[in-house]
Amino acid sequence: MRRSRVLTVTLLLVAACAARRPGQPADFSGFLDDYSLLRPGGPGEVALVYRDPGAHWTSYDKVLFEPVTLWRSGRKSLDAVPEGDLLRLVADLEGAIRRRLGDGFELVGEPQPGVMRIRLAITEARASDPVLDVLRARGDGDVTAGSGPLHPETRRFIERAQIEGEIRDARTNQLLAAGVDRRRREGALPIDTWADVDRALDFWAERVCARLEARTRGHRG
Repeated sequence: MRRSRVLTVTLLLVAACAARRPGQPADFSGFLDDYSLLRPGGPGEVALVYRDPGAHWTSYDKVLFEPVTLWRSGRKSLDAVPEGDLLRLVADLEGAIRRRLGDGFELVGEPQPGVMRIRLAITEARASDPVLDVLRARGDGDVTAGSGPLHPETRRFIERAQIEGEIRDARTNQLLAAGVDRRRREGALPIDTWADVDRALDFWAERVCARLEARTRGHRG
């Protein structure tokens, strides 16, 4: 495997008192700063959500979208899942969001007025774990596109993983919104192939980005 080209893996050796901030329940990954802000989402929203009631959404028309990461409890915690599949999931989620954001916002590479910074992660880790491993795909040509049926362990991982995200003002770092979502089983179509994964991620990206567009344009959403 061309490991140095394909991914960056950062081991976060965590001291409990130094890296675990208040507001991080043990059943979440620690990707977000403060989970105590989250409340159950309404119809059409992610499962848990926070929005700053004083945020001036209509002042934003650009997005600085950071690379999507995957948080796991040490490199061996997901050994049963092919690492190439994990990289594909990260790359596919990033691609789906980036394409949809590009329909409604200018994508930029540095903070400036009117810019939201968006961070997203696929998480299968817990804040109580002593070691976290953060995986990120790098390079469009280094991640092979998925095709055909999913590996059974990949399918199981998708069923239990979560997507966590936050939106901040890119200049001031003010938290504008945060959320945690997970796959809804009631009425959900099965995900058995990579084509199913792509459809599900495109649907999720459309739902989330459309609501963000509505807010920044002054519509209720």
